[in-house]
Amino acid sequence: MKRGRKMLTIIIIIIAAILVVIMSGIFVFLGRSQTLSVKSTDNVSDNLYVFRFEKPNNMSWKAGSYIKVTVPNIEDKKENSRWLTIASNPDENEIVLLTRNSGSKFKQELTDLQIGEKVNVSWLDKNLEVVDGQEPIVCFASDVGIAAIRPIVKEWSSKRLIILNHLDNGVKVFNKELTELSKKGQDFTYETSGSIEQSQDKLKKVVDKYGNRAIYLLSGKPDDVETMKNFLESAGISKEKIKMDSFKGLK
Repeated sequence: MKRGRKMLTIIIIIIAAILVVIMSGIFVFLGRSQTLSVKSTDNVSDNLYVFRFEKPNNMSWKAGSYIKVTVPNIEDKKENSRWLTIASNPDENEIVLLTRNSGSKFKQELTDLQIGEKVNVSWLDKNLEVVDGQEPIVCFASDVGIAAIRPIVKEWSSKRLIILNHLDNGVKVFNKELTELSKKGQDFTYETSGSIEQSQDKLKKVVDKYGNRAIYLLSGKPDDVETMKNFLESAGISKEKIKMDSFKGLK
């Protein structure tokens, strides 16, 4: 009987340990909810907005990450939240979001927020993670997709060779900053384009030179990202070398 009880106790302990591991995994996957306070809202041009939020002391993220943002005053769960990319790094001590006001209920509520008002964020995740290495980083961003690339450039500039082409569509929020950064050394090249064809032409020499020795990060409008992916694959770039983030925050 004692041996049986001892075995049962061991089994219970093992099961409990497994449950703890599983629940921990679920916790990490879901992420913790955070409340962010608005520092400023800037309508930089037409329907383009830059939001700056206070950064909680216990919140961190990787460059290129995105979060689920939920606004107040909209009860419909299908309408009150969207995925938006964080355009800043943790060491900047603020959370910067860049988006267009498409006229949806969510975007209208977001752009109407006043200084000090709050949003809820959760489900922190990333598609464009860059790990330590020596490979050149070749980036393409269209429209507000530059929000995902800016923090990656700021993190890896001076550490890796980076080439960035931005099909800007009038999104010039970070243009001065990135241009000045590109003038500081030969490790970062920044160019803008007026069409997807022009972006392809400008990146062709880079693709021919580095091929599968580089990693390729694509961020922006889904159609532009898909077109650029097809262009890279037709040029012989392996799928494993291409990371994509179709910018869901445009809706």
